Amino acid sequence: MKRWVVTGPTGAGKSAVTALLAARGAVVIDGDRLGHAVLDQPAVREAIGARFGARIVAGGTVDRARLGRAVFGAPAQLAALDAIVHGPLGELMSAALDAAVGTGAPLAVLEAAVYYRLPAPPRADLVVAVLAPAAVRAERLAARAGLTPDEARARVRALSHLDGDWSRADVTITNDGRAEDLAAAVARLWAAHAA
Repeated sequence: MKRWVVTGPTGAGKSAVTALLAARGAVVIDGDRLGHAVLDQPAVREAIGARFGARIVAGGTVDRARLGRAVFGAPAQLAALDAIVHGPLGELMSAALDAAVGTGAPLAVLEAAVYYRLPAPPRADLVVAVLAPAAVRAERLAARAGLTPDEARARVRALSHLDGDWSRADVTITNDGRAEDLAAAVARLWAAHAA
């Protein structure tokens, strides 16, 4: 079984690509879901509470909204959070890919925006970056997350430090047009690399 990673910035269409791959029989691993699971690990919760304050870890769970407000737009705070969560997250992602290999599916796909930020990224046979212009991503993010246009643009700008990561991918898909264009790009990707 082949192991792929789909990465790229928020709002670019990673989930749309992984859904198209799932329709072709791939097992998809949601990196965001694993990111939430990491926050439930006792050692991670304790480290977040120690670094960001007890109010962030109220009632024994990480208040993700409060944590997000503490780190977005604050590079040093975001770097501190990444230092806490990225190691355990990489371990969870590797374990999930290993488990998917045993399913008999033709392909295991990890959707992971932070793939290149992990201290030990899971092994992958192919890394696909899904990209779209910042204005398109902000528009999608506003519609999906219920943000105002200004909030969505700020979120896209706050993550612009990741832009250099995408050039490291093996393949790039630009998702700035119609759904049928994206489906055609994924069909070409599958034909070229899944066999």
